[in-house]
Amino acid sequence: MALVSVIMPAYNAEKYVGQAIQSVLDQTHSDWELIVVDDGSTDRTSDLVQQIAGSEGRIRYLFQENSRLGKARNNGIQHSSGNLIAFLDSDDLWLPQKLEMQLQIQKSTNADLVFTGAHIFRDNNVSDETQAFPIVPGAHRGHEMFDLLLKLNFIPVMSVMMKREMFDAAGPFEEAAPYHGCEDYDLWLKVAKRGALFYGMEEKLIRYRRHPGAMTHKRSGVLKPMLRVVTRHLKDSGLSEAAKIHRVRTLYRELIAALIDEGESAEAELYLKELSNWDKSGLVTSLQNVLLKITPRGFNFISREFLYRTEWHLKKLTGSNG
Repeated sequence: MALVSVIMPAYNAEKYVGQAIQSVLDQTHSDWELIVVDDGSTDRTSDLVQQIAGSEGRIRYLFQENSRLGKARNNGIQHSSGNLIAFLDSDDLWLPQKLEMQLQIQKSTNADLVFTGAHIFRDNNVSDETQAFPIVPGAHRGHEMFDLLLKLNFIPVMSVMMKREMFDAAGPFEEAAPYHGCEDYDLWLKVAKRGALFYGMEEKLIRYRRHPGAMTHKRSGVLKPMLRVVTRHLKDSGLSEAAKIHRVRTLYRELIAALIDEGESAEAELYLKELSNWDKSGLVTSLQNVLLKITPRGFNFISREFLYRTEWHLKKLTGSNG
């Protein structure tokens, strides 16, 4: 059997980490090691994990000063020994057959990275299957996958199993602060640029938990690093110039709208200025600079209901895609 190193970062995770670990213990494939990296927790995470590890030799506990996810995952991988690496966050869950089914696919396709579908549930409503991550199924290699990913990150980190040799070649996870929260997205793009073979399984073998304490609960907190990842890799894409502009412009617009909804108008103004410097030919962007100064509260409604709709109709009439 194949030894799979499972890397689990944990920060103040006492509420859910036991469930996450149990979902690894319940795997039908039993040849794994679980490395839990405590990222400077101040709650009972350490006690809970070490108590479980004390009765299960396949589980190891590591502690580091709070340094965020990228550092925690890199630290865990450095202390692991499997030829395959999988990731599970401390508030998410795997279905029991996850590793076994992925190993079958990895063996039959020799894929460098295998990922699966995932259900999304809220807090403790584990049985909810009404929402799922988008999935691009089947085999995709190198720059084909790079361009698909640049348009949308459809690979949930907790669904990934990848070859260690590919991680060593393309990694490590980015640890710099501007990328916190999208270190995984950045890595997938780097892996794709190296010509890796990806395989997407349609089976939903993951349960991703949304809750108020999650890093992704605040939308701007996801969009900021996502924007940095996309702009970092944009020059290497084979997408058309119009598609590149659309992707970046859309991310800026979503981020500015999220910041306004969150009451962060001053920060929204900074990102709008940044967008203006990048999008010098954008008429809507120019109008939004005026709009944000005149009516911050009405910015999102007017942008959505008037500016973006008018822009869309003009593109249809002129046949423009930029």
